[in-house]
Amino acid sequence: MSYSDVALGLILLGLSAYLLFGGADFGAGLWHMVSRRRSDKEVVEHAMGPLWEANHVWLIFVMVMTWTAFPPVFAEIMSAHWVPLSLAALGIVARGSTFVFAKAAPDQRWHAPIFGVSSVLTPYCFGAVATTVATGGTSWLSPAGVYGGVLTTALCAYLAAVYLIWDARRLAPDADVMLRFRGYAILSGIAVGLLALPGAVSFGVHSPLMLVSAVAGLVSLVLVVRRNLLAVRVTGALAVVTVLWGAAEMSGLDLDAAAAHDAVLQVVFVALGVGALILVPSMAWLFVLFQRGAPQQVETR
Repeated sequence: MSYSDVALGLILLGLSAYLLFGGADFGAGLWHMVSRRRSDKEVVEHAMGPLWEANHVWLIFVMVMTWTAFPPVFAEIMSAHWVPLSLAALGIVARGSTFVFAKAAPDQRWHAPIFGVSSVLTPYCFGAVATTVATGGTSWLSPAGVYGGVLTTALCAYLAAVYLIWDARRLAPDADVMLRFRGYAILSGIAVGLLALPGAVSFGVHSPLMLVSAVAGLVSLVLVVRRNLLAVRVTGALAVVTVLWGAAEMSGLDLDAAAAHDAVLQVVFVALGVGALILVPSMAWLFVLFQRGAPQQVETR
């Protein structure tokens, strides 16, 4: 295994983390926008509390890793897709700002629409760019780009709904809150299945990981119906991340030719190892502490 292979694996690992954690936050923003009940919105806000902005560290990791490990690839993607990537960055800034301002000035009504729209715009743009790159396309507005944007947004919504079922049962005294997020998970899971499988056939994705994703998705739906709320977090995450890894096999980029010198990659790996010793335990401990919060903290209004 070459250093470039290791670098690619790390980039895919970072993308997976951003999809599973940051993507779930984007999806939570979508459910926050469509929900009409304050109790549902409070569950979303509480669930996003510990890591909602820190999750972007995975995006920064992916960008820096791609820039240092595969400079020509990074330059090509950023120059060819600067419009959707700029929109995604704008969405991240607008989303984070409104989430904070809503706490300081809760009487303002413009926070929620901007927060919700930004939560949809950002994953859509990222998904459109990723699909365009993977399929060898040139425009994020092509059918492949539009498909990738819609699928990525649906994946984020599905993840968020699956995660929020447990939080709703733990935090909300009203059992109907959990039932609503359970319904969201079932509906979005079916939508993802209807989008992902035909798309894989259309784009010629023959990876066995797509079969793993389909099986994990079906198991997740069964677990949601049976109310195995912790186990479904694992199977739901597996269903989503295998879509990413399966689609990654489509890319025809010549990464070996574009890779940086081995000496550069060695320094990068050492720096990443030192940083991971600090970052990963800190984020994991923060999440564990937040999940230990007293149940039924959300009031139904």
